[in-house]
Amino acid sequence: MFRRLLTPRWVGMVAALAVVVTACVLLGLWQLGVARDSGRLEAVAAASSLPRAPLQRVTAPHADFRAEFSNRPVSVTGTYAAGRSIVVVDRRLGGREGSWVVTPLETAGGTVAVLRGFVPGTPTSAPEPPAGVVTVTGTLGPTESPRDGTDLPAPQVRSIDLASLVNEWPGALYNVVVLASAESEGAAPGADLAPSGLTRVPPPELDAPLNLRNAAYAVQWWVFALFAIWMWWKMFRAEQPAGEPPAAPREGTDP
Repeated sequence: MFRRLLTPRWVGMVAALAVVVTACVLLGLWQLGVARDSGRLEAVAAASSLPRAPLQRVTAPHADFRAEFSNRPVSVTGTYAAGRSIVVVDRRLGGREGSWVVTPLETAGGTVAVLRGFVPGTPTSAPEPPAGVVTVTGTLGPTESPRDGTDLPAPQVRSIDLASLVNEWPGALYNVVVLASAESEGAAPGADLAPSGLTRVPPPELDAPLNLRNAAYAVQWWVFALFAIWMWWKMFRAEQPAGEPPAAPREGTDP
């Protein structure tokens, strides 16, 4: 039966099927890409439009990081534990190579990691944070996974791995990172205490949900591809090979 595939007619049918399936798959992937991009834009816009809220009203220590927390504007008040700052190496900002400076902020409800800014190079010590009570305004970001590599001298690390820092920083730890946009003295937002030598780190891109309409279009194209394969197979099975003799009559039936 499969020798028919070598005939000119069926070679053409196979080539046509390949073109149709390839086109449907590529169109589906294109629609999926559109769905991701438009979904990211929608999520960024939605997150940035939310009103700023105190951190303790948004989440609690040890609570899971939810998708809607990304880029959520927050404020938090506490005192920096300057001696526990870390320097996160191998970072880039605006084409520059350098490190992130992260300092734990001890609050009445728990401890939160504050990404205070970017510093060029790989310093062996973290710049000192403001002393006394400080109010930090910024946006939320998630923790990072551990990164492999050789051991680094303290306070240098390769990632903001809160699962590891929970054993090193005192108090209940919030499962978020606050990307500071301003630090001010006292218990209310005010003039930014511009950190010397530090550049604020902008919020990261979001892993946004898909745009459902374009995702549905992608699925439709892939369904069309499967339908084309099914129709081709149905035609192939239904067509009798040229010159095939009719089936012999069964015993006990009229010729």
